[in-house]
Amino acid sequence: MDETKLRSHLQCPVCTFLPHNAKFFACKKGHQICEHCYDKVNRAHERRCDDCSDSMKCPQGRCQYSSPPTRERLIENMISDTYMKINCQNAGRGCHVELNREVLIHHEVECQSRLVPCPEADCHRLVVFSQLDDHQLSEDDCEHGGRPVPHTQYEEDSFKITLSNEDIADVQDVFYVNKGWIVGGFCFYRIILKKTNCWYTWVTIQAGPKRAAEWKYTVKVENKESGVSTEMTGHVAPVDWTVKKVMEFGCYLTLTTSVIERLIELNPGNYDYMLPLVYTVKKIGN
Repeated sequence: MDETKLRSHLQCPVCTFLPHNAKFFACKKGHQICEHCYDKVNRAHERRCDDCSDSMKCPQGRCQYSSPPTRERLIENMISDTYMKINCQNAGRGCHVELNREVLIHHEVECQSRLVPCPEADCHRLVVFSQLDDHQLSEDDCEHGGRPVPHTQYEEDSFKITLSNEDIADVQDVFYVNKGWIVGGFCFYRIILKKTNCWYTWVTIQAGPKRAAEWKYTVKVENKESGVSTEMTGHVAPVDWTVKKVMEFGCYLTLTTSVIERLIELNPGNYDYMLPLVYTVKKIGN
């Protein structure tokens, strides 16, 4: 069987893609559909028929699906073993790249259509990488939407958090407002998180793992009046990393509440305190 014929048997008949790392399902009459299209049809059905008892129908013949739908494992295995060029797993989000499997793996890590966590660490939404700026500008989509996209270029970012006694004593998890700035054409974000009695801070780049590996950051906290200070240099995290993954890799500065109490400065004019932080990002080797 020639490649064109084989592809026509393996590809999803709805989107005509040959996806990998995706499940294939079949309706009760054997019409196959890839996982991405199945989910899309199911979401459309739920929006259209929120309260009705009708089940989702196969888009090829209005047939019924089992619950859960039948897996087409033979198709999945044949795609997994194929020598043909296959579609990027982000094809359903607009990527048109088709490559051999061993090359495609490297493309997908940096694909412009891949899903990444919003850099606003407490937003909790996954966003298409190429749409990050639009997402952060939208007050409807992003937890902190409406902020301007960073355009300022400088290597060093000085920042002070205003803290009350209640902030220091509180054991609730809190994300402090992130901030982005531009260095070398890339946007970097400093993230500050308090979990129970520990504070964590790190820097994320709005780019994938390949670019992130080229950068390092230093964060310094210093109370100039008392002379108490601490600093840490580490690898910049790619935007693809969730907070959990950052915690697993340990590329952050940790401050306990007792250390915070020695680093904070009294804020003149009121009873709040200031925690002074200075972030610097540089390319590795510079």
